[in-house]
Amino acid sequence: MNRSLESPPQAFSTDPWKTRIDRAFARALLIPLAVSIGLLALLLGDTVYRSFSVQVVRADEGPGKTYPFGLSANEILRQELLARGYTEEEISSSLQDPTERRVLLLQNRVELMWNTQDGPFRYVVTGLRDERVEDFSLAEGLRRWNELKANLGEGERLVLNPWLDQSFLTRPPSRSPLTAGIGVAIWGTAWVLSLALLIAIPVGVGTAILLEEYLREGTLNRILEVNLRNLAGVPSIVYGLLGLALFVREFGLGPSILAAALTLGLLGIPVIVVTSREALRAVPESLRQAAFALGATRRQVVFRVVVPAALPGMVTGVILSAARLIGEAAPPLLVGAAAYVPFFPNGPMSEYTVVPVQIYLWVSMNIPEFSRVAAAGILVMLAMLSGLYLMALYLRNRFRREW
Repeated sequence: MNRSLESPPQAFSTDPWKTRIDRAFARALLIPLAVSIGLLALLLGDTVYRSFSVQVVRADEGPGKTYPFGLSANEILRQELLARGYTEEEISSSLQDPTERRVLLLQNRVELMWNTQDGPFRYVVTGLRDERVEDFSLAEGLRRWNELKANLGEGERLVLNPWLDQSFLTRPPSRSPLTAGIGVAIWGTAWVLSLALLIAIPVGVGTAILLEEYLREGTLNRILEVNLRNLAGVPSIVYGLLGLALFVREFGLGPSILAAALTLGLLGIPVIVVTSREALRAVPESLRQAAFALGATRRQVVFRVVVPAALPGMVTGVILSAARLIGEAAPPLLVGAAAYVPFFPNGPMSEYTVVPVQIYLWVSMNIPEFSRVAAAGILVMLAMLSGLYLMALYLRNRFRREW
């Protein structure tokens, strides 16, 4: 009569020692996670810190003056050229001609500095031949600011230099760290990534549909699945060697954007296939059966029912694949990404460089200031990757369906 109130048999009870061990093991797993997050935060903080410096720069021409906030780039260039001894006629002619004005902006970096010897938030113009007299870390420079300001010589200026500024994103590279930018590398990355995705998306999504909807069982399915898993684990440098032998030399494409896009497209296909297959598997079988019961053909079921339902997961996979391709440096290097490209690419057969290769070039330079330029470039690449990952997270949460 009272059996329902009795305690459950010992065989179904929970072992307290096992519970304690599981709890201790779960807590122990938090230690490496916390250490890794701390190290990543430390590396990010160090990169941000290195992207600022305090400098004493001597102007090659002119008095090295600064300009108040609010002036236009044309007015700043006009005043700077006047200080260098140019006439009003020469200045007007140069600024009205688009080609000559572009050359002036390439040779002279107009930048808003956070602090100068004349006060905070003032513009300075840095020429290609301007000389860096001293360069200090952010902490040391701020500590010695008044001392450095008092010892400025003729034509010298003291600046708190944020290496990552608006003009850094649009300037071409330069052999002088004071005027180097990442604009050409960003444009080259956009070209390569766009063409690579145009190649990888149709092949990857089509392969996933073929394996999941048409070849679910069979020898061909197993062979393709094994090969795709193997390709997903191949190091990226192997794809670079394949692209060098096949696209650059055999097909005669040379060190062009198209050769790099084909190589990175091959690298991105396995990732897109795997994520697309997972998205297709998540669609309930009942949807397929219901569509077949209504008289739909196999093609109608796949492309009007299954693929639209799996599309959010496929898009997320494509974005994650794009994020991986942006960070790859070995394949573009092997297929001919040039270390120094001073012009913007204008077509698939142009020479090019990409952001990881440009950062590698700056890190390998012997001039110390290029390490600060590289830190600014790393922040740009991290911002691009973070944007793609946040977009993938948003799409996954926004369009996620509970079946």
